[in-house]
Amino acid sequence: MRDALADLTSSALHYYVAGFEDRADEEYRHLTLIEHKVQLMLNPRESDHKRFEELSRQMISALMSGKKGDQDFADAHPAVMDLSRQILKREWDRVKDKIELPI
Repeated sequence: MRDALADLTSSALHYYVAGFEDRADEEYRHLTLIEHKVQLMLNPRESDHKRFEELSRQMISALMSGKKGDQDFADAHPAVMDLSRQILKREWDRVKDKIELPI
C-alpha cells in the first residue's frame, strides 16, 4: 500500500510539475491504474478511506483539467499526502497491536 501511495502521489506531482502540454495519454493511464490499485486496497466502510478516494479523484481530475486545475491540485495533493500518512499510521498500529511478542 505504501508503495502504491508513493507512486500515486509522486507521479501526480511529476505530471503537474512537468507541464500540461507535454503529457501523453499513457501518463494519465498509468496514474489512473495506480489510483484504482489503491482504491482496491481501501475499506469503503471507513470514512477516511472514502475521503481519500474523493481527494485522489480531485487531484487527478485537476491534472486532467489543465491550467484551470492548478489550485485544485495545489489543495488536493498535500491533503492526499496527509491523509495517506494518517491511514498508514493507523493501520500499522492495528497490525502492531495484534502481533504477539515473545516473552
